[in-house]
Amino acid sequence: MPSWKGQSRGNVLGYKIFVLTLRYLGLTPAYFILIFVAFYFYLFSRKSSKFSYYYFRKILKYSWLKSTWSIYKNYFSFGQILLDKFAILGGLKGKFTYNFDGEQYLREMTENKTGGIIVNAHIGNFEIAGQLLERLNTKINILMLDAEHQQIKNYVSDILINKDVNIIPIQNDYSHIIPISNALLNKELIAIAGDRFVEESKICEVDFMGQKALFPVGPFYLAARFGVPVTFAFAMKESKTHYHFYATPPQNVARFKNPEEQEKELTRFVMKFSSEFERILKMYPMQWFNYYQFWKTN
Repeated sequence: MPSWKGQSRGNVLGYKIFVLTLRYLGLTPAYFILIFVAFYFYLFSRKSSKFSYYYFRKILKYSWLKSTWSIYKNYFSFGQILLDKFAILGGLKGKFTYNFDGEQYLREMTENKTGGIIVNAHIGNFEIAGQLLERLNTKINILMLDAEHQQIKNYVSDILINKDVNIIPIQNDYSHIIPISNALLNKELIAIAGDRFVEESKICEVDFMGQKALFPVGPFYLAARFGVPVTFAFAMKESKTHYHFYATPPQNVARFKNPEEQEKELTRFVMKFSSEFERILKMYPMQWFNYYQFWKTN
């Protein structure tokens, strides 16, 4: 089963170099350094590159040459997103501009005090949505399916300026269930990635980009369990300092006593999400940072 192992790249020293470059030299010099960093990963990250090649060659049907070049472009885009993330969350948000399609839907969820779940994916730079939510005077909790070393998380937390963005890391002992429950009971918003799952997660198989793929049902189960609406949201990079935010109208996931009816409802929402995700991915094919085998191959 092609589940995600939660592995991330990078280390504290690398993060510090980029953050210091951003603070004292600015975004352009940091992007320049990134040219060489991305090339390093292009040369030596053979396993992740293999999965990226499958995506470009087999899913998007690019030529061999275009697929190979796209691997580098994808690494470079990932680095840009990471740098932008540090810049925005570290207090340089004035350097960036945004377009918002669907801001009214998040505003509706906030003003109605329903709380809710924002299902996103590892595409683009969702953390910039925290700036929108800051304008709406609400708090967002970001559930991270991430196995980064704890000191990296601590370092990232130290540079955050927007304290309305709360990170809830996944824990092996499932203790993350408590802050998730508290947030939803307090009618807060939780952002959950809908394109990754770990072993023993409940999953659903759907057609995605022309092949069979597995998606987690967890975000929609939580929405049904706590009676909160769901929206699909993505924040995509369109130029050096400009992002485009997309959000769909909030919908409620019905809760059924009959297990079969409940499963059908959850499957229906997984298919809705995968359809919207596919639409965005076709618009921004270089901004999906997925470095494991996503599609079923047998």
